[in-house]
Amino acid sequence: MIYLNSIKTFLITLAIYIGLNAVFLVASIFLAPGYPLDDIFLIVSSLFSPIIRTPQYVFMSFVFLPTAPNLLIGVLSSLALIVPPLVAVIVGARLGDSGKISFLSWFLTAVLSSVVNFFLVFFGRDISLYLSGMWFSFEMIYGFIGAIVFLLIVGIINGFFYGCFSFLFSRD
Repeated sequence: MIYLNSIKTFLITLAIYIGLNAVFLVASIFLAPGYPLDDIFLIVSSLFSPIIRTPQYVFMSFVFLPTAPNLLIGVLSSLALIVPPLVAVIVGARLGDSGKISFLSWFLTAVLSSVVNFFLVFFGRDISLYLSGMWFSFEMIYGFIGAIVFLLIVGIINGFFYGCFSFLFSRD
């Protein structure tokens, strides 16, 4: 029975996280002029890309918000980094039987999202101009192996960071 609750909590957490990312993605498509709708790799990777923003990046996005050229897009971009993981963690914490199950469900969601984003960016770099630029910037900063490690380790970092909130909001 505990395994069934674990799987259910994980799947609901994953669905909420991807669903809220999709809502913010649709908002950014409609608000940002010239969004490349023909680049399917970019659109699909955008569903998973907020996971590669570490908590310090999220904090800095709010600090530099007043300098954003378009305040509405800046606010939505900052909220898109914090609302989906927090809502997914809170719902997962309330659904899980224990803090351990809710932590594990979010942690697996974060790691899976990070891995999917890595594969989309890595294999889409030859197809998508935007993903090519993203991969090139990661590779220039971290090197080839460092870019791979960075794109995978941030899921673990966010898994632990937001996973701690799952213990706060869990039922036990």
